[in-house]
Amino acid sequence: MIIGSQFADMSAVGSIVQAEAGDHREAEKETDPEEDKDENKNPEEDKDPEEDKNPEEDKDENKDPDKDSEKEDKDPEEDSEKEAIKPYQIVYNEPDGENGYYIHRPDGRITHMSKRGTTRYLFKNGNNEQQEGILDRQNESFLLKQLNFTDGGNELRIWMEDEKGHRVENSESQKEFWLDSSKPVVHYEITGGSEIWHKDIAEVRVESSDGLNGSQIAEIICKTGEKVIGKSNKETEIFRMEEESKNGEGIPVTFIVKDVAGNKTIVTDKVYIDRNVPEAVIQGVQDYMITSKPVKVNYLAEEENIFQVVQAHISKEDITGRKEETEITEWRIGKSDESGKMRKESSQTLTEDGIYKLRMNAADMAGHENQVERQVIIDKENPVIVHVDELDGKYLKYFRWDYSAGESVKDFTSYTYTMKLDDTVYRPGEKIEKEGMHTLVVEAVDSAGNKSDAKARFTIDHTPPVIRFENIREGESYEKERKFYIRTENPEDQIEYIKINGAKQKSEKQKGLYECKVDEAKAYEVEVKAKDLAGNEQISRIGFQIEQEKTLLQKITEPVKKYIFYGNEKAVKKEEQLKEEQMNKRNGKSILCSGIMLTGMLTGIGFWKRERLGNILKKMQPDNKNK
Repeated sequence: MIIGSQFADMSAVGSIVQAEAGDHREAEKETDPEEDKDENKNPEEDKDPEEDKNPEEDKDENKDPDKDSEKEDKDPEEDSEKEAIKPYQIVYNEPDGENGYYIHRPDGRITHMSKRGTTRYLFKNGNNEQQEGILDRQNESFLLKQLNFTDGGNELRIWMEDEKGHRVENSESQKEFWLDSSKPVVHYEITGGSEIWHKDIAEVRVESSDGLNGSQIAEIICKTGEKVIGKSNKETEIFRMEEESKNGEGIPVTFIVKDVAGNKTIVTDKVYIDRNVPEAVIQGVQDYMITSKPVKVNYLAEEENIFQVVQAHISKEDITGRKEETEITEWRIGKSDESGKMRKESSQTLTEDGIYKLRMNAADMAGHENQVERQVIIDKENPVIVHVDELDGKYLKYFRWDYSAGESVKDFTSYTYTMKLDDTVYRPGEKIEKEGMHTLVVEAVDSAGNKSDAKARFTIDHTPPVIRFENIREGESYEKERKFYIRTENPEDQIEYIKINGAKQKSEKQKGLYECKVDEAKAYEVEVKAKDLAGNEQISRIGFQIEQEKTLLQKITEPVKKYIFYGNEKAVKKEEQLKEEQMNKRNGKSILCSGIMLTGMLTGIGFWKRERLGNILKKMQPDNKNK
């Protein structure tokens, strides 16, 4: 059968049931009387009969009734000459979706083509809801869009019945329409949130659904721009984004979710990924740089996206150990001419002496952080050499330099130093005991090239002071009173104290001498302690005696007595020698045995001469009897 022109715009034509003439006769099929009942009348039956009358039928109304009765009395064989029941016609469009699915309600019609019989249909949608109807007038049509199509499977059954309600053989046809008119539902979640910057990769979880009666999810496609990141035929999938953002712009990401019927849901968003650490440099200095000149420092940070923070701090320690902290607050902001990256820059000139610790920190929105540190020392001053001046002009028992390098030289920087003693290299810690004057020279050079030197002259002396007694002699006897003087051989040596018979004397130094006077007749011992500039000490003692004043006779006879006792000049010298030895004995320098022997000899001679002197005196005195 040819499709009418009214369906020329359809993409396809459905099944058409055709029946050959003469195949369907009323007498050839037995039916149940119940089938004659119309269970569902066609809405068209409610129309006014006058509207559907054929003009030819109006002619029949004027016919003679007798002729009609004659027709009814005709032979039954004439029924075979009646017109055969013509098949109905169904026209519908091809599925407009994929995989046999309609994404829009099917369009078409069912047309009853025959003058005889009826065309019946039964429709059941995806929700098991039914519709049925009858077409019994020739060329009567029913539009498919009047059916209540729902998503899922929709079944349409069509068949024909004769005037007695018998189903016409081979007239039944069945068509199933699969409809999915809804797009998939899509939910997605970017790890951490869509506005969050990601350090390395970003994960996106995509969840989709197509409803109970939908055709179900066929594919999920993830794209960044025109690049396909991944595909999946699951309802839920996780996609990993690795493409980097630039200039602070997010990466456009598109999710295309498609069901079996071809419905698509497209969702777009942006993902922010920054996989690189910001650049941070401190220019103009080298780490641990030491200089004696001002330094210009440049702080530079670059980032291909967005800075979160850029900071710089300066910690300074001066020569006194005082510390101060400064933060850089002024930054020049722009873009790099070469790379197009974001750029922050600041400059500063360091001029004062001190140890500078420079710290810079740059962080981006993804949390990448770069820290840079530098140390620079500005030292325009010469090294300070200490403790050498303390030696200048000093007297020492010995010399030894016991100071460490840090105690010897003070400077910001590292340095080298040399020590020379009397033009010979001296090693710290070495002990020098050679007496006399010495010269120490220390030279230091720091890492900045600054130089300094120090010199000292000192004397090493480990000999005790020499104490001199004047106007008294060891063991001598003096008449009535005696003044005597005490001094040190070296005028620079000091008398610590003077004791006479254990009592400290209050004496003042006059012209380098200490004057003492005794007048009481008795024995005296004088003790003197002296100390030189090197700290050497000496204690000396001397003993003598003060006697009562002599009579005139004692004074006359004293020389004779001395001659008798000591003989000649040689004997007098021996007496003086004896006294000297006695003095040395008091100082611990005499020999005891020699003194005893010499004393014994002199005593024997003295007794012999005294006896002779007595005899002479007796002869010189006048005879007492003559008085």
